[in-house]
Amino acid sequence: MAGLHQDKVIIITGSSRGIGYSIAENLSNEGAHIVIIGRNQETADAAAAKLPTKSIAVRCDISSEADAIAMVETVMATFGKIDVLINNAGIFPVKTFSAMTLEDWKAVIDIDLTGTFIATHAVYNVMEKQKKGKIINVASIAGRVGGYGFTHYSAAKGGVIAFTKALAREAARLNIQVNAIAPGVIETDMAKSNFPKYALTEHTKNTPAGRLGTEEDLFGVISFLCSAGSDYIIGQTIAVDGGYTMI
Repeated sequence: MAGLHQDKVIIITGSSRGIGYSIAENLSNEGAHIVIIGRNQETADAAAAKLPTKSIAVRCDISSEADAIAMVETVMATFGKIDVLINNAGIFPVKTFSAMTLEDWKAVIDIDLTGTFIATHAVYNVMEKQKKGKIINVASIAGRVGGYGFTHYSAAKGGVIAFTKALAREAARLNIQVNAIAPGVIETDMAKSNFPKYALTEHTKNTPAGRLGTEEDLFGVISFLCSAGSDYIIGQTIAVDGGYTMI
């Protein structure tokens, strides 16, 4: 697969570590130049330095419009184009509704939903002028089926799915394809710390594949959505969940 995305410029929010970095590494191995986005410059710099292609790190809080605009200016000054935006940044603290505060709600909405809007809006003008681009939003099965202790997160990710559909209708005639993926529970350190062990066990039992997802399970669909092979796929949300939400 090396060279599949040769010299494409791909921005990935929330990519200085975790799932975002794994996606960045995979796409870099396929030839893309990666823009690592994170709130800590040192962590982002260290992540970018490990990638095999020319890549840069930009400190950016995606809940800040000024940060996002400055980030796009840096990318354009460095590479002169943006081929793909992957909106990956997100938080998912578990809290029951009765215990949830307005601050808890806003914290998730600001990053997971509003942050997707802000990053996309900053990049969109560039893609509009290029008359070319791909936007991939990382949603969640929680945005489709809801999740216990996840009213804020489910609302945000449900909003991301609706945002994807609406923007896709506007963007398609500009040759900008907007799609989303909806991962199930991915077996990461964050998931293990956020979910009780019994909840992960129960989720595994209810998943036809009989296991939690891995970061590698996301690589194929994301790489495909970054490619010309997905040019006629518009406004879709593709579940990567081992069959948990099959319809």
